[in-house]
Amino acid sequence: MSNISNKRVYASSICVALILSGCVSFTESRIPSSEAGVPNVPEKFLNEELGDHDGAVPSTTEWWGIYNDPTLESLIRRLEAANPDLEAALARRDRSFAVLGITRTSLLPAIDGELSAGRRRDSLNNLLFPISTSEYDHYRIGVGASWELDLWGRVRATVMRDRLSAQASEFNFQDLRLSLQANLARQYFATRTAQVELEILEDTLRIRDENLKIQESRLLLGTGVEVDVARARVEFHNARAAKESAIRNLGKMRHSMAVLIGIAPIDFDKEFPLHEKASFRVPRISVGLPSSLLERRADLRAADRALQSAAAQLGIRHADFLPKITLNGTGGRASLSADNIFNPDSALFDIGPRVSFPIFRGRIRKFALAQAQANWREASANYKSAFLTAILEVEDALLNLQSLTRESSAIKEAAKAANLAAIAARKRHDSGLASYFEFIDAERDRLRVRLAENILLGEQQATSVSLVQALGGSW
Repeated sequence: MSNISNKRVYASSICVALILSGCVSFTESRIPSSEAGVPNVPEKFLNEELGDHDGAVPSTTEWWGIYNDPTLESLIRRLEAANPDLEAALARRDRSFAVLGITRTSLLPAIDGELSAGRRRDSLNNLLFPISTSEYDHYRIGVGASWELDLWGRVRATVMRDRLSAQASEFNFQDLRLSLQANLARQYFATRTAQVELEILEDTLRIRDENLKIQESRLLLGTGVEVDVARARVEFHNARAAKESAIRNLGKMRHSMAVLIGIAPIDFDKEFPLHEKASFRVPRISVGLPSSLLERRADLRAADRALQSAAAQLGIRHADFLPKITLNGTGGRASLSADNIFNPDSALFDIGPRVSFPIFRGRIRKFALAQAQANWREASANYKSAFLTAILEVEDALLNLQSLTRESSAIKEAAKAANLAAIAARKRHDSGLASYFEFIDAERDRLRVRLAENILLGEQQATSVSLVQALGGSW
């Protein structure tokens, strides 16, 4: 008999396992494929010839290390430690993982203990049977348990959905951190550029002041004209205005940097320490293949997890049309007297399954399914849009760097020519072969080209940061 019983138990176990495995595939079969909604990826970038594997950002190094600037590294460390937007994003990430923890508890039975004592009075006119007294004490000690049998895989799909949502929040946090880091780096390089620009404008103002004084002296001596004096004054005051504009822009940049690292502008250092290792070079960066963006960029990975989460929700909505089976059980002791609460006759229990299935809910499940389908389509469109935006950002950065490189080559030649012209004008003036005005004009051209060269270098550095950000930062 025991062998027969064991065989029956074994057969029953197999049947249950087969039923469960079949039911799990129901929900999974309603979840769209992970490849559905994935955008078409081009084979290469349009402007990829600018890439250089020698300058690629290593996977074990922070991306800002390619600039070899200790000040930039220090600022980014301060940003990661105190930026309020980053702190808020971190809180959102932690909240999503807390939600996942709550959802996971539905995989296990819920067990609650109960302990109660009180006094009760019943209405004598509301009883079917007479009792000795309408007022009495009651005591109860017990344990209750409830567990939903995940026959259709709905609970597991819910856990998967929230896990994907939590992963999406993690990638959103990483994307925001990279965005803040890149913004700070651009502000830092712009501030460096503005500092050099201010120095150039101070030299320009000095030359304009010398020119104005010469023109005024010539006018007093009778060898000059009022028009030249007026023009010299215009150039002098324009230089003053340009200097004030540069001071104002530099101050705003410092204010922005202060807020990014989480402090008030008044507490921010007025000057940046200049390290010997600091470099104003523009590094060359390997761009790789467009398909690599799907793994490199945190925003694309977040969009992918959001798409998969929406797909899981779609399977859950399909499973909502099927019955839910819950195992419920309570057990304990109850008595009208505390003296015999632990008496064997005070024991009680209530154990059994509960099946609930939809009959009429005003088509609410149908509309919920339609909502899930629309959410999945939206997530798919958002994923494709995010990928196209990523491609656009890389292509724009590559094109800008390519064009800026050619422009930089041209401006460097112009700077060399302007320096040679200024040196020649100085020599001619010192030897008496040229007037001071010829030297002033040559210096004016030299400073103008130097200013353009400085601005161009700042644009190259900012664009290189944008390219690193478009590629997803460190990888």
